[in-house]
Amino acid sequence: MRENDVIVIGGGLSGLMAAAVSVKNNKKVTLLSLGAGTLTIGGGIVDVMGYVNGGEPAATPSAGLLQVDTEHPYKKIGRPAIEKSIEFFKEICAQEGYPYLGNLNEMQWIPTAAGTLKPTCLVPKTMDTTKLKEANHVVVLGFEALKDFYPHLISKNLKKLPGFTEKTYEVVMIDPGLADGRDVTALDVARLLDTEQGLAECTQKMRAVIKPGSVVVIPPVLGTSPDYRILDNLQKSLKCTFVECASVPPSITGLRLRTMMLRYLKKNGVRIVEQATVARSIVKDGQCTAVITAGIDRERTYYAKSFILANGGFYGGGLVAEPENVIEPIFNLPIAAPSDHELWANMSLFSNEPQPFALIGISVDEKMRPLDEVGKVVLTNVFVAGRNLRGYDFCFEKSGNGVALASGYQAAMSV
Repeated sequence: MRENDVIVIGGGLSGLMAAAVSVKNNKKVTLLSLGAGTLTIGGGIVDVMGYVNGGEPAATPSAGLLQVDTEHPYKKIGRPAIEKSIEFFKEICAQEGYPYLGNLNEMQWIPTAAGTLKPTCLVPKTMDTTKLKEANHVVVLGFEALKDFYPHLISKNLKKLPGFTEKTYEVVMIDPGLADGRDVTALDVARLLDTEQGLAECTQKMRAVIKPGSVVVIPPVLGTSPDYRILDNLQKSLKCTFVECASVPPSITGLRLRTMMLRYLKKNGVRIVEQATVARSIVKDGQCTAVITAGIDRERTYYAKSFILANGGFYGGGLVAEPENVIEPIFNLPIAAPSDHELWANMSLFSNEPQPFALIGISVDEKMRPLDEVGKVVLTNVFVAGRNLRGYDFCFEKSGNGVALASGYQAAMSV
């Protein structure tokens, strides 16, 4: 029987962070991952707190943290741990040759594929908007047959935004030669630019339509690897500044971030088990001794001293909605939710009001241990991180990856 110090359940950012902190603390760690979580959907930027008070932009991520209520995970985690989680994340990025920009005291406003600006905290260098804000003339570069990216819409909407109204905009297009009668995704273009031939051909096509010295807004296609090789190559070859925008899935920036984190974990000795469906746990006297995965061939049992649950919310399967209640399927942890399902949702989908179901989750103490309805710790060696936590609406307030980092950090430090 192989026993671990820590088993992390979940391969999203909170689970990856929990595993990274655990192994840094000299723990023997196994990560059980069913998939990539929302990293390849939500993106590789780190939102900490973008909006407060019913949708007002926070002045800075730090200012937003001051306005969360008592049930918010940030309030349980505390400011010092939030700061340390961001510091450690940036250390990992720097060590892996993929440094991130930003801090809690400055909001990063990055362009989106709709021509709006999105508030966030930490971004890869491909999304550095310093030169974009200073530019008088902006080029929006599109790729023929690339779906979900509309350069004319972007330039039109950017023109309406404060700080961007005085700029002039130019839309240019190149054909990457990928269509073959089908829609092209950002991942297709990124994989093309990964190749020496594809990069050389696209660079030549860009040179024909982009003047040296331009600031260029581009879809997130600057390679699939967590490095800045393609960004540096294009900027040096064309003498331009490129700024990737936030776009719809598949998220290339999220793919890069996940690849980087997995690489870090493997180099530091974390055992990673992919496509692991954790079905149930073995619990005795208020502690978990093992979890059991269900596979096509047989069940497998994983023993550990401590367990970190980071397998997502409703979307990821970490929470399951049933006709009468909400369940947490692995440890059967208590979940408080209105019995009347009509109270779960704001029926005005596109209103400026949050969705009540987003607040449903597992209550925890300051060590991220699960609590029952009277505030008593349920399992003393189980810790919770990420989207299955109670008390925050990551979509409405733009806090998802920030909570993932901070809660993953805090859970691992509490082990």
